[in-house]
Amino acid sequence: MKKFLSLVLALVMTMSLVTVSAGAKDFSDDGSITYKEAVDVISGIGVVDGYSGGDFKPTEVLTRGAAAKIICNLILGPTTASYLSADTAPFKDVPVTNVFAGYITYCSQQGIINGYADGTFRPTATLSGNAFMKMLLGALGYDSAIEGYTGANWTVAVIKQAAGIGLDDGNDEFVGSKAVTREEAALYAFNMLQATMVEYDAKTSVDINGATVTIAGDKAKEVAQGSYDNNMHKPNLQFAERYFDKLDKTETTDDFARPATKWTFKGDKIGTYADAADVTYTSNVKLGDIYSDLDMSEKDKNAEVYYNGVEADDVAVSKGNTVKVSSSSANNKLVADGSTVEVFYDEDNNDVTICIIDTYVGTISSKEEKVSDPYVVVNSESLVTEKDASTSVSISGSKARFETNTDNFEEDDVVLFTYSQSADEIKSVVKAESVEGTLDKYTLGKNLTLADTEYKYSKNIAFSFGSETSMTTKSDYVIYLDTNGMVIYVDEQEFDASQYAYVLYTQSSNSRFGKDQVQLVMSDGSVKTVDTDDDYTSLEGTIVYYRADDKGEYALRQAANVHKNGSIVTTEDDRTYPISTNGVLRNGATDFDMKNTRAAITTKTGTTVYGNSETVFVVAESDARGKTDYSVYKGIKNAPTIMSDDPTTSPAVETKAVEMVYTTSGSSDVVTFAFIDATGAYVTNGKRDVVFLAAESATKMITDGDNNQYYLYNAVVDDEITTVKVKAAQDAGSVVVAGNDTVNQVVTNADYNNKGLLTSADAISASDYTTLTGTGVWKLSGSYSIGLGGTTASASVRYTVASDAKMYYIDTDGVITKIDDVKNISSDSTATYIGLLDVTDGDIAYLFIQEVDNGKQEGAGSSGVVLSGISASYSSGTVTVTLTGTNAGQVYPVTISLVNGGTLVKLTTANVTGAATTTTATISAALSSGSTYMVTCGDQSFVLGV
Repeated sequence: MKKFLSLVLALVMTMSLVTVSAGAKDFSDDGSITYKEAVDVISGIGVVDGYSGGDFKPTEVLTRGAAAKIICNLILGPTTASYLSADTAPFKDVPVTNVFAGYITYCSQQGIINGYADGTFRPTATLSGNAFMKMLLGALGYDSAIEGYTGANWTVAVIKQAAGIGLDDGNDEFVGSKAVTREEAALYAFNMLQATMVEYDAKTSVDINGATVTIAGDKAKEVAQGSYDNNMHKPNLQFAERYFDKLDKTETTDDFARPATKWTFKGDKIGTYADAADVTYTSNVKLGDIYSDLDMSEKDKNAEVYYNGVEADDVAVSKGNTVKVSSSSANNKLVADGSTVEVFYDEDNNDVTICIIDTYVGTISSKEEKVSDPYVVVNSESLVTEKDASTSVSISGSKARFETNTDNFEEDDVVLFTYSQSADEIKSVVKAESVEGTLDKYTLGKNLTLADTEYKYSKNIAFSFGSETSMTTKSDYVIYLDTNGMVIYVDEQEFDASQYAYVLYTQSSNSRFGKDQVQLVMSDGSVKTVDTDDDYTSLEGTIVYYRADDKGEYALRQAANVHKNGSIVTTEDDRTYPISTNGVLRNGATDFDMKNTRAAITTKTGTTVYGNSETVFVVAESDARGKTDYSVYKGIKNAPTIMSDDPTTSPAVETKAVEMVYTTSGSSDVVTFAFIDATGAYVTNGKRDVVFLAAESATKMITDGDNNQYYLYNAVVDDEITTVKVKAAQDAGSVVVAGNDTVNQVVTNADYNNKGLLTSADAISASDYTTLTGTGVWKLSGSYSIGLGGTTASASVRYTVASDAKMYYIDTDGVITKIDDVKNISSDSTATYIGLLDVTDGDIAYLFIQEVDNGKQEGAGSSGVVLSGISASYSSGTVTVTLTGTNAGQVYPVTISLVNGGTLVKLTTANVTGAATTTTATISAALSSGSTYMVTCGDQSFVLGV
C-alpha cells in the first residue's frame, strides 16, 4: 500500500482537486434501473458516469477497461483518477493512447488485475461477475495469493469471500460466470463502499527452489476505525470512510414513514431510500397472517400504521388475529385491492411498522424543461383522500409538480403516481402500462374482462368518460394497469371517426322485412344499408360505434357520451314530410348557432359545446338537385356556418330548426363526432371536398365487363392525388362534363355510385371560394405570396397563399405533382391556373397550375401566346366565335361539340386565322334548339346553350 499512498500524495500535491457535484442524477432511462439506490450513490460520488445522451444504459455489459476505471475511481476518487496516464503500454493490446490505459496501468501495478498468458489484457472484452468481485476484494485489501484467488479454482474462493462480506447483496440471481452489467457493477461497488477493509500481519516472500512463496503470519483481519469518521455506522473501518470521507449514511424514515437510508455527499443530499420491506401485500390482510409471515413469537399489541406517511390507528399483530389491517374498528376503508401494504419488523425490539401506500392514476398535463429543475405537471384522475378516506386532497398548483427527467414523458401520458400526505407532495411518477381490446363483460365495482382476460379493479380506479356504467360490452377500450396488474384507469379507444356512424333507419326481424338491418350514414358521408347481428331499433337516431365480421354482418354499440337536441324522423314513419326538404331529424333547436370562425356551438338554449381541429361533422343538406346529401368536414374551421336564423335578412328570419346528435370527449364539452340535420337551414361557407380532374389525362370512353361506361381521369380528391372514374352519363344537374379532355375541371360535393363511378358534382360555391382562372403564374418575394395573371410579375395580382394550401402542377400529359411549398413554384407566363380563394380569410386554399406545351398547344403559335378568353353565340346555322388574346396570322383550331348526358360529341372543327388581340369568326353548324354545346380552342372553352 506504500506505493499506492505515495502516488496519491504526489497527485494531490501537484494539482488542485476539482469538486465533484453531488446529488442523485436523473438519467433518461431511470425507469429501467433496478438498483436505483446503488446507481444514485455511485454516480453521485462520480465513480460511474452516464452517457452524453443522458442515459445510464443499466443492462449494457461492462468491459474490462471500464472496470479498471471504476476501481481507480473508487480508490483514488474520480478527480485524481482522471489524471492517471501510461508512459508505456501496460499490455501489448493496450497502447498508451487507449482511453483506459492509465487506469489499467495503475490497477496492474497494484496487483488488482492481471492480463492473459499471451501478454494481452483485452480491454474491450466483457468482464465476468467473478472477475469484478476479485477486483473489488483486491481494493478492500484482500491478497490474491494468500486468499487463493489464483489457480484453476480461483472463482470458488472469490465467490465464497465476496458473498461472505455481502458484495452481492441485492442481487439474488448472481451468477459469477455471466458478464457483469453496468448496474450490477454499480451495485457491487455500492456494497463495497460499506464493506470493511482488511489488512494482514507482516508478510514475507521467500524463494523456495526458484518459486516465490508468500508467508503470512495471519489471515486477513479487519482494519480498526482509527481516526476516520464512522460515517457508515458499523464497527471498524469501511471502504467509504477511508476513501470517500464526505459520504455519509444516516438511518431515518422516508415520507411514507418507512425505515430508510439517507445518503449525502459533501453535505448535498443524494437521496433517501426505503429499506426493503420484510413482507408486502397488495390487498387487505389479516393481522394474524402478518404475525405468521414474520415468524413472530411474541405479539406487538400496538403496531404502528401509517397511511401515505401520516400516522393512522395502531393495531395488534398477534397470533390467529382475524381482524384485518383495515376494518370498521380501525383504518376503515384505507386498504383495498391495489393498495400496497409494506410491513417492517424490528426483531430486536419486537416492533412492527405497517405502511399503507396508495397508487393513483393521472395524466401529464404539461412539462417544463427550460428550468434548472425540470418537472412534469400531473393532473390526478383518481380521488385522493386523507386518512379518514373521505376528505379529498387537491393535487394542484405546485403540489402537482414532480421534478424528473422530462424526456421520459409526453403530454397526455397516463401515469401512476404516489402521494405523501405527510410531505404534501407527489413522490413518484411512472408511465402506466396499457392493454387494448374489446370489452367482454364487467362486474360493477369489481372487475372487467377485456379480450378474454379478467382484470381486478384497483382501489383508486378512474374512468375517462366519468362513470363505470357508461361502458358498453363489445366496444373497444384501453385499460391502464397499476404495478400489481390491476385496472386503475379505463379509457375509450383513441377516437377513430371512421368507425362511427349515424343510424338513420332500422328494421327488425319482427317487422315485415323479416331480418335485422340498419341504414347508416357513414363517417365519409355515404349511406349504407347493412345486415346486423341483432335488433337495433333502440339505436335509431343516435351515433354508434360499429364492427363488421368476415360475413359482412354488423354489430353496433351506442357511442359513449351521446347527446342530441332532436328526434328521429325516417321515410318509414314520416311519409307526409319528405326528408329532402324536412330533414332526417325533427324537433331541434330554433336558436342553433355554429360558425366556423369560432369554437363555440350553441346546440340549444343554455347548451354550448365546442369543436376543434379534430372534430368530424357529418352534415345533411339539400343539394342543388333537390335531394338530401351528406357532406363530411373535419375541423370546426372547415365546417359550414349553420344557423336556424337567416342572418342575411333584417330582421333575421328563422329558416328551420337545426337538429344535432353528437359525442363528446369523456365528460368534457368538446365534440368529437357530430351529425347535423341542416336541411332547409341557413348554411354557408363549408369547406367540402374539392375534386380536380386533369383534362389532358382523360381516356377514351371505357366500357367494362358490367357495361359501366366511364372516363378515367388523373385527379385530386381533397388533398390526395388519385384517379377518378367519371360516369359517362352524369346525373341531372351535375356540372361535370364527362370526357372533357381540353379544360380542367374543379368541382365539389361529388357523388359516387356503388361501382365507384363519379355520378354528379356541384360547382364550387361562391360562398366558400372565389374561383380564380387565367394565364401567367409568378414567383414573388415573401414566404406566402404569389402573382397570378398578367404578362409580367409586376403586372400580376398578388395573392397570399395559406400556410396549408393544397397546390399542384399538372403537366401536358395530365400527370399531377404536389407542390409542397409556394417557394417551389417557378414563374411561367404561359402556364394557366385555377385558384380557389377562401372567402373567409382571403387566402388561396387551392391552386392548380397547368403547364402548357407551346409546340402542342392549339393556336399558341411560335410566340407561345395562349388565349385569354373565348365566347360564342348561335343564330340560324351560324356560330359566331370571339377569341381573345390572339396573334395576327396565327391559326387557331376551334372545335364545337355536343354535350350529351355529360359526354362530349365532336361535331366540327374549323381553323380560324387570328388577328391582333381579338378575333371574331363565323362557323357554319346546324345546332339543335334546347341542346347544350361546348366551343373550345386551345386552353379555353365556352358552354353554349341554344
